[in-house]
Amino acid sequence: MRLHKARRDFGYNINIAPLIDVVFLLIVFFLTVSHIAQVRVEALSLPEAQKGEKADQVSEVRIIINITKEGHIIISGQKYSIESVGKILSQETQNKEQDAVSVLIRADRELGWKRVSEVMQECSKKGITQISVGVIEPGQSDTLSYEE
Repeated sequence: MRLHKARRDFGYNINIAPLIDVVFLLIVFFLTVSHIAQVRVEALSLPEAQKGEKADQVSEVRIIINITKEGHIIISGQKYSIESVGKILSQETQNKEQDAVSVLIRADRELGWKRVSEVMQECSKKGITQISVGVIEPGQSDTLSYEE
């Protein structure tokens, strides 16, 4: 009499359907985040830097203030007056440490210095000391730029 040996299958079956779902969700997440990040900056013709250093990214909150050549102040795709910029800065600095908030000012190269100075003064009034100005490196294209 012959006994049947139990048949053993070596190896594992991997169900990749959940893996595909997770990868798809990650792709959607990163596409959404990259779109939101692009909304924060406007297409501006930035001035060319003669000298300078790249700013260190150490602050928790970074506010990007765009100023068009017409003098319009745009934050996250919405136009604001200089008074409302002060209110926004107050809200961002409320309940935060002194160096926790930094501001990036991106102004069109054709804009006069007066409007940029007004924004810098508002930052100073709210106690923001980390202020940087968006420029392009020498020799880069002077077309509409998203660079800092």
